[in-house]
Amino acid sequence: MKYIAIIAIVLLFAVSPALAQKKSLRAFYREYRGECTGVRIGVGRVPLKLASWIIPANGDEDTRQIKRVLGRVHKVKVYTLAGASKDLIDITAIRRLKETLISKDGFESLVEVRHEGAMVYMLNKGKDDELGNVVILVQDEADFVMVNLRTKLHTDDVNALIQGFVKS
Repeated sequence: MKYIAIIAIVLLFAVSPALAQKKSLRAFYREYRGECTGVRIGVGRVPLKLASWIIPANGDEDTRQIKRVLGRVHKVKVYTLAGASKDLIDITAIRRLKETLISKDGFESLVEVRHEGAMVYMLNKGKDDELGNVVILVQDEADFVMVNLRTKLHTDDVNALIQGFVKS
């Protein structure tokens, strides 16, 4: 009986990256992966927690900030569509995905940035000042990347991380 419980726990940790993905992101990825090269990478809670333990606490300020942020990130899922030009995935498809995330999945738009042909959209689904579930959509001339994060980060953590990078 003890072995069954251990195997169940190990399988739960192995499957946890798959649970982090949203159906809308997965459907969008499947829609376009046949026409370009697609890669999915998922990292669950255990590897991220181990990484935060491995990073030394007595390092410089940047190292301490990254250690604190990694400790509060629970799951990461990255979808990459390489070779997805703006002709293949146009602005209307991205807008449709963004509207689906907002209307059906309950996200709210945080940031939209356009710079030299690249577009970045950041959406959040959290309570108060907590960044609970964050989706980042990035498109440049040749690639499209979707990142789904499950975190316990607060806006203060993100502000401290940004201030650390601004000082560098």
